[in-house]
Amino acid sequence: MKIFGAEQERTLGSLYGAEAAEVYSALLRSLSVVLEEEVAPLSLALDEGKEGISRPRRVLFDQGLCKLPHPAEFGGMDIPFGVYALAMELAGAADASTAMSLGIHNTVADAVSRFGSPEQKKRFLPALLSGKKLAAFALTEPTSGSDARAMHTTAAREGRHYVIEGSKMFITNAGEADLYLVFAATGDGHGAFLVEGTNPGLKVGKPLKEKLGMRASHTAEVRLAKCKVPEDSLLGKEGAGFEQAKQLLDSSRIVMGMICVGIARVAYAEALAYAKGRDLFGKKLSDMQLTREKVANAAMETNASRLLCMHAARLKESGKPYSSEAAQGKVLATESAARTCDAAIQLLGGYGYTSADVHRHWRDARLLTIGEGASEVLRLLIASQELEKEP
Repeated sequence: MKIFGAEQERTLGSLYGAEAAEVYSALLRSLSVVLEEEVAPLSLALDEGKEGISRPRRVLFDQGLCKLPHPAEFGGMDIPFGVYALAMELAGAADASTAMSLGIHNTVADAVSRFGSPEQKKRFLPALLSGKKLAAFALTEPTSGSDARAMHTTAAREGRHYVIEGSKMFITNAGEADLYLVFAATGDGHGAFLVEGTNPGLKVGKPLKEKLGMRASHTAEVRLAKCKVPEDSLLGKEGAGFEQAKQLLDSSRIVMGMICVGIARVAYAEALAYAKGRDLFGKKLSDMQLTREKVANAAMETNASRLLCMHAARLKESGKPYSSEAAQGKVLATESAARTCDAAIQLLGGYGYTSADVHRHWRDARLLTIGEGASEVLRLLIASQELEKEP
């Protein structure tokens, strides 16, 4: 399967115009060659634990994937966020674990870029964008996932330092990260803190090995005990952490949705190729009405997911509110990807159930109906914003 194709070119053209789309298409076409040649061939081995994620992640760092949407002043490329979102679709098609690891990492880079002081940007952004440092986003806790405001981790000010106490759970890149963005309750709300991985007060638990999918990405608990950080570790203002987290998650939901578009495309392509070649009752499986229904549903839902996520990305670029659209895009993309992957398993029958190279797509997509905002919670968010609109 060609990772970059006509669908992506048409999307770029419709959103950015022919001249800009030509430039962006060339950029993404170059990225897709590397994804096809150096990342996608590792995907099954990554899922089976026979290959480490650092190798494909390094390839994509070197290709500048994480530089795309960030300021040139700090080593970025000043490329529109929507183009970056399309790049994450391509990465998701090549290997979902690698794409998610980099997506989460880039959320922390986004946090520094949006809310960091000039000193924090200068200190962290070049290293994050080049991949010299890997980052982790530490918001979820053992007893507060969807209800992030109920976090129990605290940060108490002591002179010119903060002392952080608590624990975070299901943290992507934990154990590998050089930098953790830790959210904690403070005296007047919440704060976001940049904590170095070498801080003696930060300990990482054993990696969670029995994951259903996204097996190559490192996931673990992060414990903070008497974790002392200087006051300039605070990102932005004290008390602003929860609002910062909401804004960061809005952007991240677009990215996670686009990763799922990539996952769905791979599963769809595998199912389509099988159906065209499989003889059944004297004709091709692809000629049967129920197969064609599955093909039509997969095509419609995958394209609709891409367009809704890209609509949210364009709203973000234009400075307009996009929280509801980002949530809508993520819910549609993640749930439809799970349906498409399930249909692929069904079409391949026993081969779909027994081949990890088929069912891993469903296992990978399934996580993203939970992470970065569970579908149920996002539906509440969408409904709340819709009900506030004028009739």
